[in-house]
Amino acid sequence: MAAPDVHAAPARPHRRGIGLAVAAFLVWALPPAGAAGPAPGDLDPGFGNRGKVVVSPPPEAGEWPGAQAVQPDGAVVVAGTAAPARNGYAFLLLRVLPDGRLDPSFGTGGRVWTDLVTLATPLQGAVTGGVALGSSSASAVVVQPDGRIVVGGSTQSGGSTAFAVMRYLKDGRPDTSFGSDGLALTDFDPSTNDAVTSLTLLADGKILAAGAAGDAAALARYLPDGRPDPSFGEAKNGTVTTGHGLLNALSLAIDAGGRLLVAGQAGTTGGPFDFGVARYSPDGVPDPSWGDHGVVTTDLGATGEWPAGIAPGPGGTVVVGGASGSSFVLLRYLPGGKLDPAFGAAGVTRGGPDLGGAHAMVALADGRVVLAGEHLAGDWREVALARYRIDGALDLGFGTGGVVGTDVTRLHDDATAAAVYPGGRLLVAGVSLDAENTHPGVFLLRYLGVSPASPEAHSAVDR
Repeated sequence: MAAPDVHAAPARPHRRGIGLAVAAFLVWALPPAGAAGPAPGDLDPGFGNRGKVVVSPPPEAGEWPGAQAVQPDGAVVVAGTAAPARNGYAFLLLRVLPDGRLDPSFGTGGRVWTDLVTLATPLQGAVTGGVALGSSSASAVVVQPDGRIVVGGSTQSGGSTAFAVMRYLKDGRPDTSFGSDGLALTDFDPSTNDAVTSLTLLADGKILAAGAAGDAAALARYLPDGRPDPSFGEAKNGTVTTGHGLLNALSLAIDAGGRLLVAGQAGTTGGPFDFGVARYSPDGVPDPSWGDHGVVTTDLGATGEWPAGIAPGPGGTVVVGGASGSSFVLLRYLPGGKLDPAFGAAGVTRGGPDLGGAHAMVALADGRVVLAGEHLAGDWREVALARYRIDGALDLGFGTGGVVGTDVTRLHDDATAAAVYPGGRLLVAGVSLDAENTHPGVFLLRYLGVSPASPEAHSAVDR
């Protein structure tokens, strides 16, 4: 495999006006004695090249990030999907050091590709000759306190796909003490496509996965060794599926009482899609005090709506962020599932970037919320962040009118994951796409002054 190329791409031509160029000059060029301190939402000059890191995939290959996790030492693990040069799809892992360099002690030069089909062969999941024999995709990642890395996604299982949860050792090798050769599979129905989209670690070491089983939201809980947890779900078989119009579970969180919060899309197969929010007991039983049979649906009027994250809010409320049509949106629900009239306009905030969509949400320790995604800037998309106050209004102390836009490469730049980083910073992962979407690559951005510099700040599980 070719050595990875890590660099900061030049700015896309003709997309920045003179005013922004002058602003950039003032931020970076004035002598320290006369310079003002960094503003909330400025890029962190101590990371990569002025806050930006771009990881080019090997020749003729492509890589998409699905999620990221920040380790206690400040290193960042990115999980996603790799498309080898010749065939197939594999799990992707990258580990980036606090200064933005790929970690040479992890995998091969900081990169791991895993073909789940070949785990039980002498290849042990390695991809050779630019060919993956199967089709596997990763969308979620968490890091255990002992440093082992848990990745969730999907892989082929007969004629369909199954939940795939893979655990790795600190150096990127499969952890063979977990599941079978490091992999735990859950096939809800051989006739449906099942996939993990969110993961969380529980205090007792168990692993909770959320996603879709066909056209229903699905949960699975695993024991620390990867076996299904027989105490989870009404059937006590380690799994839960929920219909009532809820098609998937794209985001997952735990409230102060240990209840499970899930946000997904609701509607019918093929759309239109609305917001769907479900609440469960800690052991996976739908909460009858939340909406209808534990599910609440909200239609904001657009054909396409999706959640980017979910988190417990103040006073037992539930906050959901995402997109409706081409707008960033935030919703807050009362403890029983009705929209909170004290938040935004009748429980909904639509303020934020124009012509954009959010794909990740971070709930800050002080009750504010950050949405990350992209918006249209001229003919190209660039990364967009929006920060909101606890009442749902845009936080005008962040960026310009509560919004920050970042041009990363000459291509389309879409943020896919976000997490609080030590020191009140925010880490964003995303993908750069060319016009043909043939060779996507991963980028990372680190921003200053986004969150309270507190260890209690936490990230809602992202989409």
